[in-house]
Amino acid sequence: MPQPRARHCPSCATKTLKPTSNPAILGCSQCQGLWFEDGSLNQAIAQEHDCIDQYDHELHLGPALRVSERLCISCRVSMTNYQLLVHYTTEIDCCPACDGVWLDKHEIDQVMHSPKLKQALTDLNQKVSWKSWLFQFLTAMPAEYNVTPQRTPWVTRSLVVLCSLIFGIGVLSPEADEWIFMNLALNSDTQNPAYFVLQLLTYQFVHGGLMHLVGNMYFLWIIGDNLEDALGHGAFLVIYLFAGIMAALAELLLFNTSQGPLLLVGASGAIAALFGLYLVWFRHASLTFMIIIYQKKLAPHWYFLIWSLINIAGMVSGQGGVAWVAHLGGFGLGLLLGYLLKDYVLRKNPLIAMLNQPEAVVRR
Repeated sequence: MPQPRARHCPSCATKTLKPTSNPAILGCSQCQGLWFEDGSLNQAIAQEHDCIDQYDHELHLGPALRVSERLCISCRVSMTNYQLLVHYTTEIDCCPACDGVWLDKHEIDQVMHSPKLKQALTDLNQKVSWKSWLFQFLTAMPAEYNVTPQRTPWVTRSLVVLCSLIFGIGVLSPEADEWIFMNLALNSDTQNPAYFVLQLLTYQFVHGGLMHLVGNMYFLWIIGDNLEDALGHGAFLVIYLFAGIMAALAELLLFNTSQGPLLLVGASGAIAALFGLYLVWFRHASLTFMIIIYQKKLAPHWYFLIWSLINIAGMVSGQGGVAWVAHLGGFGLGLLLGYLLKDYVLRKNPLIAMLNQPEAVVRR
């Protein structure tokens, strides 16, 4: 049986373009690019996503940019460079005559994910509204703009429920509250090593007041779901608990014992580590910041820079009652783990990886 005749590749300009398993899609054996005959790209994108029956990539293209140097393999006319999406600046070559499309190797995954990219960028580029303004004005808590997680954050929800349940038991029973602080809080005077190690875990679920609980649980709720989605349930829980332990040890290391024993409670150290992970992996997300009555969306690095400066100022001034060192230690650990795990997380989550690219345009 004769082999199909090779055709000229638009990129290599050599006869290295041959049919793939789909005769309407041709692949270059040299540069690994793909040529899509009219309609075949839409079919391929729809097949990539279970939730899409039909797709028309032409309707979602960004602006036409320039005449391409590449020629259509069928019409032999110059193609046109189009921006993939309005807010995603990858350029693809489209034939104005036959609607064929050429994709370089590095563009293929981006184009195949273009429906999810479009939805994600629509969510990320939402403007602040009166609802988010009123919420932050009344609560002093930021609104978050990020991609929707693909899996249910069971660990995040369980942590919120457990912390709230322990706090509620203490509120309802003063005797139970005293027992909780005596046994579950981290006490630097604890003599039994095994009991001390146990307290390094249990202190993370105890909170000293309603606002302490609400603040921690709110931040855990809004950023934990995305991190759990990116890491998986088990890895997220391990990192969360490990970060809480290390944050407590950092506080103990620099605590002035001449002032008396340290009694440490709260999930702040573990959540501060989540801040570090979030900053490294979700730079495309936004958190709102309010200055008196003006609300502004900020990139995570700006938001957590402000948060870090507040904690540094509290630590330097010696303001008591807050575990400043645990916060900063947890945050530093989160940044380190985020850097070390970044390649692994981005390989597991191609959409997050694409949103971390400079081609993604995020409006704040």
